[in-house]
Amino acid sequence: MIVWDTRLIYDVVCFRYVMERMDGGLWKEVLNPGNVFRRQLIDQVVSTALPKFKSPDQVSAAVKAFMTANLTHEVIDLLDKIVLHNSAFSANFTLKSLLILAAIKAGPLRVMGYINRLDNFDGSAVGKAAVEACLYEEAFSVFKKFNLNLKAVNVLLDNLKTIDRAMEFAFCVEEDSVWSQVAKAKLRKGLVSDAIELFIRADDATQFLEVIKVAEVANVYHDLVKYLLMVRQKTRAQGGQ
Repeated sequence: MIVWDTRLIYDVVCFRYVMERMDGGLWKEVLNPGNVFRRQLIDQVVSTALPKFKSPDQVSAAVKAFMTANLTHEVIDLLDKIVLHNSAFSANFTLKSLLILAAIKAGPLRVMGYINRLDNFDGSAVGKAAVEACLYEEAFSVFKKFNLNLKAVNVLLDNLKTIDRAMEFAFCVEEDSVWSQVAKAKLRKGLVSDAIELFIRADDATQFLEVIKVAEVANVYHDLVKYLLMVRQKTRAQGGQ
């Protein structure tokens, strides 16, 4: 166990020592709730980390220690200053990702603003965290921003439950995989003719058994024939490759 004079925690020398060591065990000890000078150290990190330190690794170590100690609001304040107001860290991928992840956890009203303002962060991880936190509009915006279009349309269909917006999005991105997801959603809704049209547009022959079954029940044989012609052409083309 690390033994040190807690009277010096609030002193700048001690603060610099903790920052420069980047030691998870040391951070854990100084951020222990039983440490009577814990609040002073926290305030000092938030207020002086920006002007005193220029190493992303040192700042990342401090941020991760804060998050481990569940000091999420302090993390947001710290990273807001560092990422948004300090050019030395404004392009740092890890710190920007941590800022948005912390906001998802403790400051959801800030999340959309960060998403719109920041670039070059971990879109996949941030989007996933937003979905898990039920921040569906934020998740959609992240996935859309990073061209993770299949994940984006799934948020519209599975979480926001809006086929109309999914259709609009599909027209914007014009990707077969996106059209296919919308087609499946329409098929589940019983919109068989619309679904078949979109499966054809997506050049998706993988759903032919389900399409046949549903089309026969709905008595839309004309649409089914068009779909099966596409399936046959696609099968022949693949067989000839």
